[in-house]
Amino acid sequence: MRVLLLEDEATLQRATSRMIRRTFSPTEITIDVVDSVPKAVAMLQHFAYDLVVSDFNVNGGTGGDLLIWIRANRPHMVERFVFFSGANHLDLWHNKIIAKGVDPSEFVEKLRGYVTVA
Repeated sequence: MRVLLLEDEATLQRATSRMIRRTFSPTEITIDVVDSVPKAVAMLQHFAYDLVVSDFNVNGGTGGDLLIWIRANRPHMVERFVFFSGANHLDLWHNKIIAKGVDPSEFVEKLRGYVTVA
C-alpha cells in the first residue's frame, strides 16, 4: 500500500505516519511525506497512491487546493482522499475555497464528507 501524506509540521508528520501504519497493520505501507501542495502534486504526477491524507493549512496553499487538483486531474483518487486536520472551522475553509473561484456550495458539501478532525 502506498500513501501520500501532506503535512507541513514535522511532529505531526511523524505522529500521523505512525497512526496510518497502526491503522493498516500488518499491511506493508510506503508513506511519502510532503510539506506543500506543489510537492504533493509532483508526487501524484509520478506515483500511484492508494490513499492521500492531507492537513488543510499547509505550505503553498491548502489541502483544499490539492483536492481541487485531484478532482481535475486524478478523479479516481477523490474517493481515496481524506483531510486529517486540527482545523475545525469549515467556514474558514469555505472562504478560502470561494477565493479560489470554486463553486462554494458544491465544494463545501463534498468537503464535509472528507473531513476528519484530530
